[in-house]
Amino acid sequence: MPARCEGKAMVGLIDPDLAAELLESRDQTLFADRLLQIAGSVSGIEELFAYRIDDRAAPRVLASTSELGEVAERADAYARRFHRSDPAADAWRAAPPDSGFACRVPASAIELAAYRKLCFDRPRFAEKICFGWRKADHATIVTFYQRDIGAEPDMAQLGALAQLAITGLTRLTQTAPPLLEQVEQRLSHAYPVLTRRERQVCARTLTGATARQIGAELDLGPATVLTYRQRAYQKLGLHKASDLLAAIMS
Repeated sequence: MPARCEGKAMVGLIDPDLAAELLESRDQTLFADRLLQIAGSVSGIEELFAYRIDDRAAPRVLASTSELGEVAERADAYARRFHRSDPAADAWRAAPPDSGFACRVPASAIELAAYRKLCFDRPRFAEKICFGWRKADHATIVTFYQRDIGAEPDMAQLGALAQLAITGLTRLTQTAPPLLEQVEQRLSHAYPVLTRRERQVCARTLTGATARQIGAELDLGPATVLTYRQRAYQKLGLHKASDLLAAIMS
């Protein structure tokens, strides 16, 4: 039987120099920009969005960037409102733990009108292509958006690129949870009077998150976040985050 050989484009390989440069990125913004550059070159992708999600909270945005404008608005709206109406949610929920999954969602499959208008119709995206990895308690998902419905994307190369993205983003975000957990533990030990939600809000405030970012992560409105924060400050007789930081560091 004769040997069968295939070029890199047929087997989903990514240029190793580009892959190395991507994994060497030291922050999520640079990582996202490099990831989009590669995805654009291999399959004409014009926007990407990566996030971590579980059944208990809103998605945590890991990366978002675009060749178009208003990408932050689309990512924020998805994290706060639209993730519940995303057909891709069925794919990650159905995947068994420690397994990968992929799905393609055309704009016509988005039933929620506000979601379709903001994230598909306005930027003129024809579909999104999702790849993810499911763990026992969460999933990490990378989504690629394209406008040209006539151009068939290279699914093998996008899959290989998504695998690199999930690996790189996992590395970049591994240092954040321990810091947050340490702050929450300090708050719990120092101020048992605080409720769990007040501790969550205060801990995220101390690690630099805005009310909008905290709300997106905890599935709360920004005004509700500010209410929890103010209640906590009143209980502790404090006025601002710097007072709280000084108190738990003393």
